[in-house]
Amino acid sequence: MSNFLITSSGLSKRYGLDWVFKGLELHLQKGEVVALLGPNGAGKTTLLRILAGLVRPTQGLLQRKGRAGFLSNPPAFHRHFTGEENLHYALRLDNRTAQPAMLKSALAQVGLPTGKTLLSYSSGMKKRLAMARLRLLEPDIWLLDEPEAALDTQGRELLETLVAQARSKGGVILATHDKSWLSRCDRAVELRGLGTG
Repeated sequence: MSNFLITSSGLSKRYGLDWVFKGLELHLQKGEVVALLGPNGAGKTTLLRILAGLVRPTQGLLQRKGRAGFLSNPPAFHRHFTGEENLHYALRLDNRTAQPAMLKSALAQVGLPTGKTLLSYSSGMKKRLAMARLRLLEPDIWLLDEPEAALDTQGRELLETLVAQARSKGGVILATHDKSWLSRCDRAVELRGLGTG
């Protein structure tokens, strides 16, 4: 069991009378990339938020070994901050020191300029900034919600590189509608959704 970063048993989530999923068994081993598949509303985002510790499950047990980082879709940032100010803020929340050279390098590694506020960022640039933030925070577990959305070809190549790096240091679970990711994943878990009940 020491190689498992995430184990869950009977994981269930309900909002009001509506069950999102019931009795889910999910695990993530170190060095593994797992794809979450399923139609809109099947519970992929909800599951990722539970695994990240942002939402409590209604029922079931969840054990997480190591720190989790969550890349939401769309990613959330302070609109009036620059890219480096957003990264600085994330590091401060994590009780870490942010050196200007580190922030500039982090932006350059994902192809972003310095000194621009998020108001001038495109959706793809925000996704790149989210990747830079996750890379700086260095979680053991990467939880990615439709990470390829809004990225151009170069951005997707960058994402593939980052996922490979994350796999080498920990593990990755990503929710996607893009079946081309399956060839880069060790296995897939399909959520079907339960509807009202």
